[in-house]
Amino acid sequence: MSENNLQFEYEGLHVSVNYNPSTNSVTRTVTESGKQIHHDELTFDKSLVGSFEVMSAEEQAKIATAWGAAGIKSRIEDGRLGSTKKA
Repeated sequence: MSENNLQFEYEGLHVSVNYNPSTNSVTRTVTESGKQIHHDELTFDKSLVGSFEVMSAEEQAKIATAWGAAGIKSRIEDGRLGSTKKA
């Protein structure tokens, strides 16, 4: 697994977060029981991290993927994704 890719299981869902430094975008995919239930692509706001531009590529990727993962975790916890999704 590269620094640009983060995969983990959360509340029974498989989450994949990929950072593309050339487009500064984060792609997030969530699957449940092998079926894709969410996919999106977001632009990472570099201004969120004051010294982002001077960090190594590995550090930038870790921050961007963690940011993308946190957003997905919040959606799952809020019941907006998965079989426990609230109506």
